[in-house]
Amino acid sequence: MATLRLCSMMALVHHTLAVTWLYLAKQPPLRGLQRDPGACESLKGLAEEQVRMCHRQVEAMDTVKRAAELALEECQHQFRDRRWNCSTLQGLPVFGKVILQGTRESAFVHAVSSAGLAFAVTRACSRGELEKCGCDRKIRGVSPE
Repeated sequence: MATLRLCSMMALVHHTLAVTWLYLAKQPPLRGLQRDPGACESLKGLAEEQVRMCHRQVEAMDTVKRAAELALEECQHQFRDRRWNCSTLQGLPVFGKVILQGTRESAFVHAVSSAGLAFAVTRACSRGELEKCGCDRKIRGVSPE
Protein backbone atom coordinates (compact mmCIF):
# COMPACT_ATOMS: atom_id res chain seq x y z
CA MET A 1 0.00 0.00 0.00
CA ALA A 2 2.81 2.41 0.86
CA THR A 3 4.48 1.63 -2.45
CA LEU A 4 1.32 2.79 -4.18
CA ARG A 5 1.49 6.07 -2.27
CA LEU A 6 5.09 6.58 -3.33
CA CYS A 7 4.12 5.80 -6.89
CA SER A 8 1.31 8.33 -6.75
CA MET A 9 4.03 10.99 -6.48
CA MET A 10 5.05 9.85 -9.95
CA ALA A 11 1.56 10.53 -11.29
CA LEU A 12 1.85 14.12 -10.11
CA VAL A 13 4.99 14.60 -12.17
CA HIS A 14 2.99 14.56 -15.39
CA HIS A 15 1.12 17.74 -14.56
CA THR A 16 2.93 20.65 -16.24
CA LEU A 17 3.08 22.89 -13.19
CA ALA A 18 4.00 19.98 -10.96
CA VAL A 19 7.37 19.60 -12.71
CA THR A 20 8.55 22.39 -10.45
CA TRP A 21 9.38 19.62 -7.94
CA LEU A 22 12.65 19.37 -9.85
CA TYR A 23 13.68 22.45 -7.86
CA LEU A 24 14.38 20.01 -5.01
CA ALA A 25 17.63 19.20 -6.83
CA LYS A 26 18.89 22.70 -6.01
CA GLN A 27 18.09 22.51 -2.30
CA PRO A 28 20.33 21.30 0.53
CA PRO A 29 19.95 17.73 1.88
CA LEU A 30 16.47 17.03 3.20
CA ARG A 31 17.35 14.71 6.08
CA GLY A 32 16.15 17.22 8.69
CA LEU A 33 12.56 17.02 7.42
CA GLN A 34 11.64 14.23 9.80
CA ARG A 35 12.39 16.40 12.83
CA ASP A 36 10.59 19.54 11.61
CA PRO A 37 6.80 19.17 11.14
CA GLY A 38 6.57 22.36 9.04
CA ALA A 39 9.49 21.55 6.77
CA CYS A 40 7.40 20.17 3.89
CA GLU A 41 5.68 23.53 3.49
CA SER A 42 9.04 25.27 3.28
CA LEU A 43 10.22 23.20 0.31
CA LYS A 44 10.16 25.30 -2.84
CA GLY A 45 8.68 23.76 -5.95
CA LEU A 46 6.15 21.37 -4.44
CA ALA A 47 2.50 21.56 -5.49
CA GLU A 48 -0.14 21.34 -2.77
CA GLU A 49 -0.71 17.61 -3.25
CA GLN A 50 3.04 17.01 -3.21
CA VAL A 51 3.31 18.80 0.14
CA ARG A 52 0.66 16.42 1.51
CA MET A 53 2.62 13.51 0.05
CA CYS A 54 5.74 14.87 1.74
CA HIS A 55 3.95 14.75 5.10
CA ARG A 56 2.83 11.16 4.52
CA GLN A 57 6.15 9.94 3.13
CA VAL A 58 8.70 12.30 4.70
CA GLU A 59 11.31 9.52 4.82
CA ALA A 60 11.23 9.32 1.03
CA MET A 61 11.94 12.98 0.35
CA ASP A 62 15.72 12.54 0.16
CA THR A 63 15.03 9.91 -2.49
CA VAL A 64 12.73 12.33 -4.35
CA LYS A 65 15.48 14.96 -4.19
CA ARG A 66 17.94 12.43 -5.64
CA ALA A 67 15.42 11.69 -8.41
CA ALA A 68 15.31 15.39 -9.27
CA GLU A 69 19.12 15.46 -9.39
CA LEU A 70 19.17 12.40 -11.66
CA ALA A 71 16.59 13.98 -13.97
CA LEU A 72 18.58 17.22 -14.28
CA GLU A 73 21.84 15.36 -14.86
CA GLU A 74 20.33 13.10 -17.53
CA CYS A 75 18.60 15.97 -19.28
CA GLN A 76 21.81 17.98 -19.39
CA HIS A 77 23.72 14.95 -20.66
CA GLN A 78 21.24 14.15 -23.43
CA PHE A 79 20.94 17.76 -24.62
CA ARG A 80 24.59 18.75 -24.08
CA ASP A 81 25.23 19.47 -27.79
CA ARG A 82 21.90 21.21 -28.49
CA ARG A 83 20.94 24.87 -28.52
CA TRP A 84 18.79 24.29 -25.44
CA ASN A 85 20.91 22.10 -23.19
CA CYS A 86 18.66 21.79 -20.12
CA SER A 87 20.32 24.77 -18.58
CA THR A 88 18.71 25.58 -15.28
CA LEU A 89 17.54 28.82 -13.75
CA GLN A 90 17.65 29.87 -10.13
CA GLY A 91 13.89 30.26 -9.81
CA LEU A 92 10.81 28.26 -10.63
CA PRO A 93 10.33 26.57 -12.98
CA VAL A 94 13.83 25.17 -13.05
CA PHE A 95 14.00 25.15 -16.85
CA GLY A 96 12.18 28.44 -17.39
CA LYS A 97 9.32 28.82 -19.84
CA VAL A 98 10.57 25.97 -22.06
CA ILE A 99 8.90 23.46 -19.77
CA LEU A 100 5.50 25.14 -20.12
CA GLN A 101 5.43 24.75 -23.90
CA GLY A 102 4.33 21.69 -25.82
CA THR A 103 7.75 20.85 -27.22
CA ARG A 104 9.85 17.73 -27.51
CA GLU A 105 12.17 19.21 -24.89
CA SER A 106 9.26 19.59 -22.49
CA ALA A 107 8.11 16.05 -23.22
CA PHE A 108 11.63 14.77 -22.56
CA VAL A 109 11.83 16.59 -19.21
CA HIS A 110 8.52 15.04 -18.16
CA ALA A 111 9.65 11.58 -19.24
CA VAL A 112 13.11 11.75 -17.67
CA SER A 113 11.74 13.15 -14.41
CA SER A 114 9.20 10.33 -14.19
CA ALA A 115 11.87 7.77 -14.98
CA GLY A 116 14.26 9.32 -12.46
CA LEU A 117 11.63 9.17 -9.74
CA ALA A 118 10.69 5.57 -10.52
CA PHE A 119 14.36 4.57 -10.57
CA ALA A 120 15.32 6.39 -7.37
CA VAL A 121 12.34 5.09 -5.37
CA THR A 122 12.82 1.52 -6.63
CA ARG A 123 16.53 1.59 -5.85
CA ALA A 124 16.04 3.06 -2.37
CA CYS A 125 13.31 0.55 -1.64
CA SER A 126 15.34 -2.44 -2.79
CA ARG A 127 18.33 -1.26 -0.74
CA GLY A 128 16.19 -1.08 2.37
CA GLU A 129 16.55 2.70 2.66
CA LEU A 130 12.79 3.25 2.81
CA GLU A 131 10.86 1.90 5.72
CA LYS A 132 7.46 1.88 4.02
CA CYS A 133 7.84 -0.05 0.81
CA GLY A 134 7.12 -3.51 -0.44
CA CYS A 135 9.98 -4.08 -2.84
CA ASP A 136 12.09 -6.56 -0.89
CA ARG A 137 10.57 -8.03 2.25
CA LYS A 138 13.83 -9.80 3.12
CA ILE A 139 15.53 -6.47 3.90
CA ARG A 140 13.01 -4.75 6.19
CA GLY A 141 10.23 -7.28 6.65
CA VAL A 142 6.58 -6.78 5.87
CA SER A 143 5.22 -3.25 5.83
CA PRO A 144 2.60 -2.64 8.57
CA GLU A 145 0.25 -1.10 5.99
